[in-house]
Amino acid sequence: MKLELLDFSALSDYPSASGIEFYKGNVYVVGDDAKDVLVMNKKWKKPTLINLFPSDTERVPKKIKFDLEATTLVNIDKKAHLLIMGSGSAEPRNKGFLLNLKNNSTTKLDLTVFYRRLQEAGLKDLNIEGAATLMDYIILGNRGNKANPENHLIITSTDFFSNQEKAPIQLLKLEFPVKEQYAGVSGLAYSDDHETLLLTISTEDTPNAIDDGPIGKSYLGIIDNFFRKIGREKIKLKINNLIDLGEADKQFTGYKIESVCIQSTKDHSMKLQMVADNDDGSSYLFKVWMGW
Repeated sequence: MKLELLDFSALSDYPSASGIEFYKGNVYVVGDDAKDVLVMNKKWKKPTLINLFPSDTERVPKKIKFDLEATTLVNIDKKAHLLIMGSGSAEPRNKGFLLNLKNNSTTKLDLTVFYRRLQEAGLKDLNIEGAATLMDYIILGNRGNKANPENHLIITSTDFFSNQEKAPIQLLKLEFPVKEQYAGVSGLAYSDDHETLLLTISTEDTPNAIDDGPIGKSYLGIIDNFFRKIGREKIKLKINNLIDLGEADKQFTGYKIESVCIQSTKDHSMKLQMVADNDDGSSYLFKVWMGW
């Protein structure tokens, strides 16, 4: 695997970027304590904001923020929507939103029932950090911490938020080939063209699912042939390739990568966009080429 940094930018006026998606030439950025979704073209120009909920401050205080961390695209009645999910790590964070990408209307979601089922299924510390859509499935990434260091992928249906009591749940434990300090999944994206699941992974010395800690390295992980692994009895899932982003380009050093999306694909390459949030309200954009 080869990775080349194509562009980098700081988002001076948008806080705490935690999720990124690409749809029809536009980039959609979500912040974990932001009240708006930031929309730009693929060159990060012509920014506009779509409001999700009212707030008197640009950054919602930590104790009451929704902690919007996971994003993915879903089709509802043949209309594209951006699904935005809170982490579930505390009571205010069990909410989510559906953003209609045709008319920018929003629907608020209460995910309490589904999140309770995830805890009952064995996820002691809930901390949903990433999401990706694969045909009729949604894949969620649950980030561990020092007290509960296991990372999991959750496989469920694309309509789980409207069928929370009965939506299927499959848990897969992730095995990271990372040794230096605690590493956790921070974002997901799926390539239909390559049947490949991409994971952003960051190292952060944090004792639980709520508090922040010193930032270490960030990685891009690749799991090949992911669709074939859905429904199998395996409970552990290995990452096939792992790219140390700081080694690939020094510009990544010191940034906590929070999410990744796919802008375009070719036979042996992808163009990706990533966001970083360094826990101080600052946000950063990266555009990369990955080839093999």
